Amino acid sequence: MAQPTVVLAQIGCGYWGPNLLRCFSSHPACRVKWVAELDAERRGYVQTNFPLSAVSASWEEVVSDPEVEAVIIASPAATHHALAKAALLAGKHVLVEKPLAMSAGAVDELAALAAARKLVLMAGHTFLYNMAVRYMRELVTSGQVGEVFYLYTQRLNLGQVRSDVNAWWNLAPHDVSILIYLLGGERPASVSVRGVALLQPAIEDVAFAVLSWSSGVTAHVHVSWLDPGKVRRVTVVGSRKMVVYDDVRDDKIAIFDKGIDRVPKLGDRMDFDHFDGYQLLHRTGDVLLPRIAAQEPLRIEADHFLECIRTGATPLTGPAHARDVVAVLEAGQESLRRKGESVRLEP
Repeated sequence: MAQPTVVLAQIGCGYWGPNLLRCFSSHPACRVKWVAELDAERRGYVQTNFPLSAVSASWEEVVSDPEVEAVIIASPAATHHALAKAALLAGKHVLVEKPLAMSAGAVDELAALAAARKLVLMAGHTFLYNMAVRYMRELVTSGQVGEVFYLYTQRLNLGQVRSDVNAWWNLAPHDVSILIYLLGGERPASVSVRGVALLQPAIEDVAFAVLSWSSGVTAHVHVSWLDPGKVRRVTVVGSRKMVVYDDVRDDKIAIFDKGIDRVPKLGDRMDFDHFDGYQLLHRTGDVLLPRIAAQEPLRIEADHFLECIRTGATPLTGPAHARDVVAVLEAGQESLRRKGESVRLEP
């Protein structure tokens, strides 16, 4: 028996919106009835490339349509909270591009609305639907890398320069969500961020962040849209193995059997009864390049959103995860304002 078709509307079709529209328009379990877009040129793009969807310059028109069951929001970040709130109040399930909102308090309000109305609220943290990231998480949570010593991420490019948000809010949500996911859902205890605004006043083009967990794990996040090369990399250094996820390579995951071992240091007589502490020895073993199934993360995300609507399940990137990410971003922005001073997150 065919699954019932979910009727969708999308608000915004700018930079990332066409990808969402392509994915949902081709999905057999849904139909995109409306696309709301303020820009006339972008509305023309939708009419030409997605003729089965009607266009409107009014988001109110599409949200008020009683046939629409769910709304996808791909508008500028500052509008996410207001649009998501309006859609929830209208009784629609909502998928919002990252970040879900610009403050943890705003996320709490949306979460309460969704819970009260038994609606699905989900953030588009697409990398958590990436099979390579999921493979990496299994390596960490299963203990195969051993004790996690530290992590670092790099998200760099000579890419789109935004004027509504800085590089921290634009790029770091990806890496913050990945780090929290890799560490079993635990969010950092404190954040320190330094950034530089080079192209536009008060909009940082590059940011360097240090995230510290109460468990003792530390992570470094480097984001920039002003860099000579495209880099999308996450590195985990563990006591047993080291793992690199490189999104721009064909081999997405590389597992390095290398590290430094503490081994017993024997006395001059090679006698175990005369133990004399430890010595540190380098260990260099094989490099494993596992085969990762080639599946589009955005399609997996769309499947998950529609499945949650059908079953009432809690999304992987629902309000709880989205709030943790926004809390880190919010604390990082405060640290930027304080010139890199460490800012503690609420317990």
